Amino acid sequence: MLREHAQRVAARERELEQLRLDVAGRQGRRRASAPDRPSAPDPAQQEELTRKIAAAEKREKEAVQELALAQAERERLDEREQSIRKVERELAALRMQLQEERKRLTGAAPAEPAPARDPDPAGEPPPPTPLPKPPDDPDLEPAAAAKPRRRSRLADSQLKKQR
Repeated sequence: MLREHAQRVAARERELEQLRLDVAGRQGRRRASAPDRPSAPDPAQQEELTRKIAAAEKREKEAVQELALAQAERERLDEREQSIRKVERELAALRMQLQEERKRLTGAAPAEPAPARDPDPAGEPPPPTPLPKPPDDPDLEPAAAAKPRRRSRLADSQLKKQR
């Protein structure tokens, strides 16, 4: 839907630009050919020409305004598309984190679990999944007594070189 709207806006922009060029071309020809005309046209004809010029200038102004609106709409669509892409990237990152966490909690779980199908959609929902049970013998050893970890891989590689 967003793409279709953007295509319509782009088509209208091209149409308005063509109208603007047409009007500018007519004005350029009119100004270039003015010395070839008789110096005193009929007053009724002059009034008619003045009205037509005013109408053309009004249409040109409207076309320019509509073009500006179309460009603003295009910018809004681009910004919206960028924000949608940003959210999609964030969702993908969160999905990856969730899969990693799921793997960590359940061991080697499949990458994409198959969606469970309800054999009886009108029946009762299945019972809730039980929570994992904590280990029977909790580790009561204080953290200070735990074996200290090395902080640098560089130190590991230097130790290996010394052996």
